[in-house]
Amino acid sequence: MFNLAEILTLLIGCLLALVFIDGIRRAVRIRRSKLKVELMDISVQSSLGFEEEWQAFDDQEESLSLKDRETEEETELPPALNLNIIHLHDDANLIFSETSLSQALVFYNFRIEEKGFFTILDHENNSAFSIINGKNPGTFNDNISSDDIALVLDPTGHTNPVEAFELFIEVSQSLQDTFQCKILDEDRNLMTNQMIEHMKYQFHEHQRQFLASAS
Repeated sequence: MFNLAEILTLLIGCLLALVFIDGIRRAVRIRRSKLKVELMDISVQSSLGFEEEWQAFDDQEESLSLKDRETEEETELPPALNLNIIHLHDDANLIFSETSLSQALVFYNFRIEEKGFFTILDHENNSAFSIINGKNPGTFNDNISSDDIALVLDPTGHTNPVEAFELFIEVSQSLQDTFQCKILDEDRNLMTNQMIEHMKYQFHEHQRQFLASAS
């Protein structure tokens, strides 16, 4: 038989064991709760990160789409015209000089630039195209004469490129008649009326498309 002291010791031991076990259970429960909270935080952060990445992707797609639309709008504009060059050439004589060209252009509005080439002006006194020496050094300074000249038309910057082109052809044909020389294209091949008409058509088509895109 247990005496009273032994019974009290057993009871106290059982109570301590229960307290210890309950403490362990509470610790495990708290740890599980913290783990759940951490997992939820990770899940929220992952979700936010995914949303940010998706938003960035959407923004990138929208930016690319805008660029594509701008590219499509740019491709709808009429193609730019190239630099147009006509050569006048005489096989036998050095017929072109500052003096002879000034006399031949007397019925046109022009000026002689300090650098030694001619600028033909339109009816509004704007630069239409240039006439340069077709051989080095490309100018007519110091009484230089040449057997070749080049008429150079840059269609960019003209409010009416068709008008500039028509003046370009008119002057080249007038000089051809005056000097009785050959009229050649930029590759120095004999220029035909069909080639001139084709160039004129390109200018008309470019201006038509430009006006259509601007309206």
